[in-house]
Amino acid sequence: MKLRPLQDGDQIALVAPASPFSIEAFRHVCEVLQARGFRLAIGEHVLEKRGYLAGGEAERATDLIQAVQDPAVAAIFCIRGGYGSGRLLPWLPFSSLQGCRKIFLGYSDITFLHLAFLSRMHWVTFHGPNLMDANSELHKIDGILSSLKGAKEFCWPLQDGHVLREGVATGVVFGGNLTCLSHLIGTPFLPDPQGAILLLEDCGEAVYRLDRMLNQLKLAGILPRLSGLVLGDFKECGNLAEIHEVVLDHAKPYRFPIVANLPFGHEGRNEVIPMGASFYMNTHERVFRAVDKPFIS
Repeated sequence: MKLRPLQDGDQIALVAPASPFSIEAFRHVCEVLQARGFRLAIGEHVLEKRGYLAGGEAERATDLIQAVQDPAVAAIFCIRGGYGSGRLLPWLPFSSLQGCRKIFLGYSDITFLHLAFLSRMHWVTFHGPNLMDANSELHKIDGILSSLKGAKEFCWPLQDGHVLREGVATGVVFGGNLTCLSHLIGTPFLPDPQGAILLLEDCGEAVYRLDRMLNQLKLAGILPRLSGLVLGDFKECGNLAEIHEVVLDHAKPYRFPIVANLPFGHEGRNEVIPMGASFYMNTHERVFRAVDKPFIS
């Protein structure tokens, strides 16, 4: 089921499923969205704080559930990542939320929700900047809004430097933050990796920890079932060439194509990509693109 693209004048719900954030920066980016003509539905509890969490589970989950169920809301933007989204999964009534499809945007710790929404409700969601990142560069928010309005093609040309291993793949893209994804192994919230194209990025993880998580993906039977692998940014994770060598070492028994250095993750580029959508990757044609738009034409 395709989504209606975002339109000027739509109502956007703002939720805080993870960590607290700067109130001053939050107010500023809210003003930017309103100046672009959008109405905001701010979660009742988003300014609460409980240590490293933006409030308790009940409060954070309530805001998210209300945003999903509100028929007036066209899109849900997560305010910040950090930590805490995974703690909401037992609180979410997936069966009653499934029919309330919304544009859902976020990344980093929000990976927990992307994966759960895909595995439990078969939603297409959008991996891209959280609200606190949306105003980090001039006009960055306009690029995000343009993607969610369906004005941009979800297509990335591949250069020679992007290709770690040649090949062709077609499959549903899912993934996000490697650390978060690895913590969902063995739970009912990880999507089926059979034939999928896995997207991975991370931040602040030493190479040996990335190695350990990739080994877990291999031992859990995830890597053997993939049709392709896409690597985004690995900010402050050490030498990039060494990271790519570790990836190639773990992927050696399998034959799927691997591309790297695409603009997804914590480095600032972090372009919007639909999770749960089918993509075509061909390193010979130098293309990585969505097979179908996630939006109604």
